[in-house]
Amino acid sequence: ITEDSTAADTQPAFSPDGERVAFRSNRIGGRGIYTISATGENARRVADFGFHPAWSPDGKEIVVSTEGKEFPDFRNPKASELWIINLETGTKRLLTSNDAMQPAWSPDGKFIAFWFYPPNVGRRDIGIVSVSGGEPFVITKDGTTNWNPVWSPDGKFLYFASDRGGNMSFWRVMFETGKITGEPEAVVTPAKH
Repeated sequence: ITEDSTAADTQPAFSPDGERVAFRSNRIGGRGIYTISATGENARRVADFGFHPAWSPDGKEIVVSTEGKEFPDFRNPKASELWIINLETGTKRLLTSNDAMQPAWSPDGKFIAFWFYPPNVGRRDIGIVSVSGGEPFVITKDGTTNWNPVWSPDGKFLYFASDRGGNMSFWRVMFETGKITGEPEAVVTPAKH
């Protein structure tokens, strides 16, 4: 849908209604976050910064991180913030400055999950913060690498990748009435023998 672009257009995310796509672009003189129709018309820059856009369930806002790590190998030179952008007005609001990346908006619209580097700790953790702000709730405090959170469509589980069992694999935690209700559990995936 961006075949006319000569720049790297990456990190696409469909809007909840499937009509638009938000993405990161490295266009010269126009780097940042864009939206475009799912058929490739009406590309519009909505922010001159940002990585890994995630839509609010109502499609009116997106959340982005200020740093764009694809893999959790090294700490960022500066902490990555999360910002919420209103797509109609262009208003931007700082959500957290806890070195947060790859945000994921909960299906009920109340929370945003992310992975981050806690200060003075050599691991990567998963956190959740209310869309109104405040202190994040840290879900993981073990393993070396916990990252890439994704909500289940019903919002009852938060899935993430972790090496807490020794090898990198999928894990999930149950999420009910705004809090985690249990310990992370491994998600068994099929494998060839």
